[in-house]
Amino acid sequence: MNNDSWTANMAKNVKKFVNREFARTVDLDLLKRLLEPYASMIAFDWDALPADENDKREAIFEFFRRTDERFPAELLDALHKIMVLSDTNGARLLQEQADLAGVNLVPKEEIEESDGRHLTPRHLALRAYLDHRAVFDKTLDIHAFWSVRSPSEWVGVQENVESRHDDETARTALKAAASAYFANRYLGRYCDVRWYPEGDEVQILVLHGKNAMTANVEDNGAERTLAYREIAQDTIRYHAASGRVWISASAAVERKKLRDLFAEHMLGDCEFFPGDDNQRLYTLDPIRKQGAAFRFHHAWDPQVLCVLVKEIQVDEGEHDVDGKTRYSPWAMTVRDSRDAIGRLIDLAPDVDLEDLRIGYVKLEFRFNVDGKEVRVIVKVKPPNVASFRDHSFEKQIMEHLERNG
Repeated sequence: MNNDSWTANMAKNVKKFVNREFARTVDLDLLKRLLEPYASMIAFDWDALPADENDKREAIFEFFRRTDERFPAELLDALHKIMVLSDTNGARLLQEQADLAGVNLVPKEEIEESDGRHLTPRHLALRAYLDHRAVFDKTLDIHAFWSVRSPSEWVGVQENVESRHDDETARTALKAAASAYFANRYLGRYCDVRWYPEGDEVQILVLHGKNAMTANVEDNGAERTLAYREIAQDTIRYHAASGRVWISASAAVERKKLRDLFAEHMLGDCEFFPGDDNQRLYTLDPIRKQGAAFRFHHAWDPQVLCVLVKEIQVDEGEHDVDGKTRYSPWAMTVRDSRDAIGRLIDLAPDVDLEDLRIGYVKLEFRFNVDGKEVRVIVKVKPPNVASFRDHSFEKQIMEHLERNG
């Protein structure tokens, strides 16, 4: 990230968020409340907007369309956080946390007056940010676990080993160890560890500063240099019954370090996740051996309509030549709306999958949810990646993968 990229990237994200649809549907009173503290800094006069509502909304859209890095960082940050929770998953998580807190995100009378229009994800996120900040902040933390696409996964030496996340001494030790590690790695001074037990899992959010950055910004008509550190959101999820841990961080070395710190302080065993064999969790051998005849078996689950192989990548794998590892000089990626394996065979009829390595496949699960079809893409990449865009069906999908080998 270069000197100006943080504010520039935030401004670009805000432009994507405050699109024409948002400008046409946002509750204007809520938006006014959000912008009022920054009105003088962004040169935005609400009272000068057109009286006609449609013209007013168009003027708001045009104003945000010109958003740039001169917007105050606090407002960009607020809009960015609201944007993060302004999707279907964000709305669902907000509602779940509001229910747990005994909070009505939108008053009943307001819902009746607006014919339900105020139940859109953007409105719920904006309302929660302004009126139920504790619920909003907690949901933002939990959303970090849902937004992880490809965490590293390890399985421990045994199952049913409980985490010590309820032990304050163990929690303090993990936080101190993580703080020391990231302070040494990035020379920062901020590290916070937050705990979210959920059912038979514990979820841990590790927030820490990364490398220091500087940017030249405008401050009341003058130029000044702003120094900042981007805050990373690393995640740890541990499932005691299976002894598995999923960890996300920006670098592989950081993921391994968090794994080891978790094992030491939460499980009391530094060697709970030993070596590389505990990462050999997924295989595509059933597809490699069966080829075009492969079919995903799902009849046991009435909620699944079908499972399609939408994408497959093959190559020659790795070879040891004169003591040196040689990698495949080529790779072939094939996509198809219903059967990527069959399409691969059609394109290369002489190919024998047993002689090749399948780098990854993308599966599309189609679920029947209350009469509506919900599609979830899952990328399986051996030895240790099964990545999801939607974690709502994760346990169900993992059982499907296991039953199909």
